[in-house]
Amino acid sequence: MKLARLAVVGCLFVALAGVASAESDWQVLFDGTSLDAWKGYGAKDSSVPDGWAIEDGTLARTKKTTDLATKEQFDDFELEFEWKIADGGNSGVIYRVQETAEPPYTTGPEYQVLDNPGWNLKPTDQTAAGSLYALYPATKDATKPAGEWNKGRIILNGGHLEHWLNGEKVVEAEIGSDDWNKRVAGSKFNAWKGFAKSPKGHIVLQEHDHPVWYRNIRIRPIASDASAKADRPLRILLVTQSGGFQHSTIQRKTSDLSHTEKIMTELGIKSGLFRVDCTKDVEKEFKPELIKNYDIVMFFTTGKMYDKNQKLPISEETMDWFLNTWLKEEGHAFLGVHSATDTFMDYEPYWDMIGGSFDGHPWGADSTVTVKVQDSNHPASAPFGEEITLKDEIYQFNHWQPEKVRVLMSLDMEKTDLKKPYHVPVLWVKEYGNARVMHMSMGHREDVWENPLYQESLLGGIRWLSKQVDADATPNPELDAKENEIAKRAAR
Repeated sequence: MKLARLAVVGCLFVALAGVASAESDWQVLFDGTSLDAWKGYGAKDSSVPDGWAIEDGTLARTKKTTDLATKEQFDDFELEFEWKIADGGNSGVIYRVQETAEPPYTTGPEYQVLDNPGWNLKPTDQTAAGSLYALYPATKDATKPAGEWNKGRIILNGGHLEHWLNGEKVVEAEIGSDDWNKRVAGSKFNAWKGFAKSPKGHIVLQEHDHPVWYRNIRIRPIASDASAKADRPLRILLVTQSGGFQHSTIQRKTSDLSHTEKIMTELGIKSGLFRVDCTKDVEKEFKPELIKNYDIVMFFTTGKMYDKNQKLPISEETMDWFLNTWLKEEGHAFLGVHSATDTFMDYEPYWDMIGGSFDGHPWGADSTVTVKVQDSNHPASAPFGEEITLKDEIYQFNHWQPEKVRVLMSLDMEKTDLKKPYHVPVLWVKEYGNARVMHMSMGHREDVWENPLYQESLLGGIRWLSKQVDADATPNPELDAKENEIAKRAAR
C-alpha cells in the first residue's frame, strides 16, 4: 500500500456532509434592509453602534466603531455571507463568541477577511483571507481582488469546522483534536482559557479600522437527528498511547503520524466511511466533553489502571463513564486492535467489556501462523475467505469469556507449527448495551496493517460496529469447546 503524504499534524479530516438542506431552514441575518438581528458587541443595550450602516443594500463599516454582534447565539450552524474589502483592508467573522470584557477573538475562532496583496500575504498564509486566523491557513487561492465580492461559508458541527471561500473548501479542522490543541498551544490563543470552549455563541463582524462591506448574510442550524448523522462520515477517536510496551507500528518516528495512524487516516479517506482523530495524550484528550463527539473509540494501547509504572493515565471515574454511559448508548461502539487486550488487565470492567485480557504471545512477531475463519458471513471476517496464513504476533488470553462473545476467527492449531492445547481466538464481536464491540488480535506487524485483506476486515468491522450493516453477534461458546478439543488433539 502506498501511503499518502500527509499535510497536517495529527490525523486528516474527511469532508463534512449532512448539513441542513431545506431552504426554509435559513434565518436571514442581513438582507440589505434591516439591522434588527445585530447589536454592538458588549453593549448594554441592543442598539447598532454608529459606524455600522446600511449602504446601497450592504452592511458597511463606515467609520471607526466597535465590533458588531448578533443578538442571538448559535450552536451548530451553516453560515453564508458575501464580503468585500477595501485596498489594504482587514476584518473578520468570529463565531461562538462569548460577550466578555475582552475582545471577541479571545473566545471565538475567526474567519479572516483580508486584502492579501495589501498585507503582502500569500493566499495560503495563516492569516490570509479565508484562513482560520493564525491557526489553519487556507489550502488554496480562492480570493478575488480588493473591491470585488467574495462568498464566504462556515460550517460548524460539534467540533468539526470548515471554511469555504468562493465555492472552495479552504480550511477543515476539529476543535479539541490533538492537532487543534497543538496549534492553539503554539499560538497567542493559548493565553485565553475560554478560547473555542463554548458549544454556542454570537456571530461577530470585526471592527479593524478598515472599510469592509457585507451582504446576503444568512444562517441555518445543522440537524442533530439520526438522518443527518447518517449522511456524514463516521468519527473515530484512535488512541495509540502506551503505558507499557509501545509497538513499533504506533510509534511516531520521523513523521507526525505513526504507521497505523497513517493507514487508518488514508483508509477512512479512500473509503469515505470515516475520519480519524489520533491521540497519544489521554490525560488531556480522553474526556467526556471530547469523546461525546465520536461514534467509535478505537484502542491500540497498553497499560494498566493502578500500576504507576505502567499506567495508561485515564482515571477510573472517566473509564466508568466511558464504559457504562457513553459506550452503552445507541450509535456508539468500541474497536480494539492487537494490544487493546494488553490494557487495563487489572481493571475488570474493561476486560469484561472487551472479552478477555492478554496472557502472553507464544507466537512471536516472526511466527508463521494459519488463522481460520469461523463465520464467513460476518463482514469483519468475510474478506479472509476460509483462512489466512501470515506472520504476526498472536496473543493468548486470560479472563476469556466465550459465553459473552461471538468468535469469528481462531488460530488453526492443526496448521500452526507451535501447538498449544487450547483454543486461541483471533477476532470476535459482541453486543454491549445498545452498542457494539469488536476486537482484532492481529496487527503487531506493519506489513499486516498494509495487507488489503486486513484493511477490508477493519472496514467491514466498522460498518458492523456503526450498524450500517447487520450480522450475527450471538455468543458461540460451543465453538470454544470444539476448538479446545481440536487443539488438545493437535498438541499431543
